[in-house]
Amino acid sequence: MVKKSQTNLPKGKRSLKFQSMLQLAMITTIVVILNLLLNPYFFRIDLTKEKRYSLGDASRNLAAKVTEPLYVKVFLEGEFPAGFKRLSRATREMLDEFSAYSHGNIQYEFIDPFVNADAKKTEDIILELGNKGLQPTNVQIKKEDEFAQKILIPGALMYYKGKEFSLNLLKSQFGQDPESVINSSVELLEYEIANALRKATQEKTKKIAIIEDHGELGRWELAEAQAMLSQFYEVERLPLSIQVPQALNKYAGIIIAKPTKEIPEFDKFKIDQYIMNGGKVLWLVESQLAEMDSLRKENIFMSSTYPVNIDDMLFKYGVRINGNIIQDLQCNGIPVLSGLKDGVPQQKLLPWPFYPVAPGNENSPLVKGIEPVWFQFASSIDTLNTPDIRKTVLYQSSPYSRALNAPVRVDLNTARLDLQPEMFRRNSNGNFIMGVLLEGKFISNFQYRYDASRTPDLPFKDKVENNKMIVISDGDVIRNQVKLSTGEVYPLGYDRYTQETFGNKKLIQNCIDYLCDDSGIIEIRSKEIKLRLLDKGKVKRDRNFWTGINIGLPILLILIFGFINKIIRKRKYAA
Repeated sequence: MVKKSQTNLPKGKRSLKFQSMLQLAMITTIVVILNLLLNPYFFRIDLTKEKRYSLGDASRNLAAKVTEPLYVKVFLEGEFPAGFKRLSRATREMLDEFSAYSHGNIQYEFIDPFVNADAKKTEDIILELGNKGLQPTNVQIKKEDEFAQKILIPGALMYYKGKEFSLNLLKSQFGQDPESVINSSVELLEYEIANALRKATQEKTKKIAIIEDHGELGRWELAEAQAMLSQFYEVERLPLSIQVPQALNKYAGIIIAKPTKEIPEFDKFKIDQYIMNGGKVLWLVESQLAEMDSLRKENIFMSSTYPVNIDDMLFKYGVRINGNIIQDLQCNGIPVLSGLKDGVPQQKLLPWPFYPVAPGNENSPLVKGIEPVWFQFASSIDTLNTPDIRKTVLYQSSPYSRALNAPVRVDLNTARLDLQPEMFRRNSNGNFIMGVLLEGKFISNFQYRYDASRTPDLPFKDKVENNKMIVISDGDVIRNQVKLSTGEVYPLGYDRYTQETFGNKKLIQNCIDYLCDDSGIIEIRSKEIKLRLLDKGKVKRDRNFWTGINIGLPILLILIFGFINKIIRKRKYAA
């Protein structure tokens, strides 16, 4: 039997075949032309509600600055809980976004640093990565019918132009549940990666001054803060007393770190006019002289007031630092002698309510997601009724706190007491402000005190329409510990006695970035990703119903489709 050739097909069928081929050719041509026309233009579409895959302008600009291959090694590979798998997946997706805007210059890989490592090698790896700034964490892994402990290092190392930069991806928060910790970490991924890129690509063009001459913290006590800020800015220590007022204007920001002596009126005038000319100030000031060194000889001392003489300035700018010291049930500990064992003094860690530990305001991008900050003998701050100045509370004590009016009796035996919440709620509601951001119109403290006729060559401004400053009522927030016997400098925020690391270092960096950096990177911290968790009670109650739906519905649909298909084919071919 001879088959009919294609040319012997009826005319209608040949026309239909020609039309189909023509349509295919036209669609292919249109797709090719559109690709050629749109090739010079780059865009991505984010269909998520929170725009979780859309990078901010600051991130895009930083990614575009990567002109050479940049390599990222991420330590989030292997077997770990679902939350860390989510963090790993989100990190991969975020790096893909950065890579796209860097024209492929950003490359990455995920590795498990502990694969095939014995106990000794694991310890060496933890020590090596810890020295590079990466923090390990312990998690529980379920294996068959039992749980096992596993060490993870949720961080990454970035290599660019022969330099190495570290970034920690897990942002633990005081009192948060594990799901919220992972969610906070995912929210801050873009900021952490963008900040590392800024560190790798930015040229130091702005200057920061650390003010001296009034008993401020010394070089060794600020060594960690200065080293950290030097990665982004030119940092100088500035003796204020020998400077002319205009000399401060070349600095993008100044840090006043725990002055203990009186600031003369002319130095106050220099700071005031610096602010009136748009300069940014990070105030880290205390009202009460109270130091742990005073407890070395005796177990009790009374606080005294620092003669700093800046109350009038801060009052004019909208805040007042009160003459008191905050005690908080949510606090850090101190080592206290507990007795003798074989003639050797023994110590144990006890809570010290004069050391409040406070989380940041989650509604402020400046402190959102930062680990709790460690305060030492902090005072409370009052905000005043100045309508032209907007106040944003950054840190406050817990509800279980109280303010003791000066002079304050500091007794070492307080650590040995069995402190109860009722003791702190008796005469106060807690939540005392310890850090505040001020933004808006500032009036000069010398508005009606300056006589221009006496110094005609000295420029004077009586107000600034838009400026900002940060006031924190504890100078020790920026101070790192120093081991006097060896001169060893500990990381900022690390307590060598409790071996806890707090968020002080990140706080100082964010404060200076918010005040002085105009790249907009700090605004990335405001991104929120809603945590959509399953209702565990509902899952348990309706589990069998939904299991049946998931198994039975697909089978039922296949049967219905087969039955309908059989009827259609029967009608079509029966004739």
